[in-house]
Amino acid sequence: MVLPIVQGPARGKRWVSNAASNGYWLGFWEIENQRLFAAHLKQGDVVYDIGAHVGLYMLGASEKVGFEGYVYAFEPLQRNAQYLRRHIELNRLPNCSVVEAAVCNSTGRRRFDASGCHSEARLSVTGSATVPTLSIDEFLSSESSRRPPTVIKVDAPGAEMEIFSGGQRTLTEFGPRIFLFSYYENENRRCRELLSSLGYSFEQLASGATWAEKRR
Repeated sequence: MVLPIVQGPARGKRWVSNAASNGYWLGFWEIENQRLFAAHLKQGDVVYDIGAHVGLYMLGASEKVGFEGYVYAFEPLQRNAQYLRRHIELNRLPNCSVVEAAVCNSTGRRRFDASGCHSEARLSVTGSATVPTLSIDEFLSSESSRRPPTVIKVDAPGAEMEIFSGGQRTLTEFGPRIFLFSYYENENRRCRELLSSLGYSFEQLASGATWAEKRR
């Protein structure tokens, strides 16, 4: 069944009801984080949505960045990527595309654990599946038509440090703003140390997420 999203930044967008739990299309799933993320976007932004799942944040971002902006939705799990593409199709979004790969520090293939909930799948040495991988730097440099990010959203438990270490050239050259979901204290500390060395400062949001921007 296709339903309109009831509230939040993606309000009114068409949604496949069984893509995720009812809280997604009812609009209360992570509603505070959705609103915080959308509030930090502006017209013309190019968003790298890393760990896009089935596209709730992507849909909200597509509205905020407008036709001059763009959203690249990175998602390695085939099941989720299919819903991402369906949501782009249903909403006729020319400013979004799906990159079916896990973002880490190198291009190749890695083990992936998709044994639990589809929203919690992650890179893992004990995973039974394998997925394609790429780094931010390699993604951007491999095709001249790809646009550099002005905003990077990271929701990839355990892979955060790999994502940033594989994107240092992009972070240094373009200085995108960063919206980071933090799951592990040690991983969060290491990410802050790396980003700080690249000139970033941080704002801890009430939701537990971190907003980072290049210091002026």
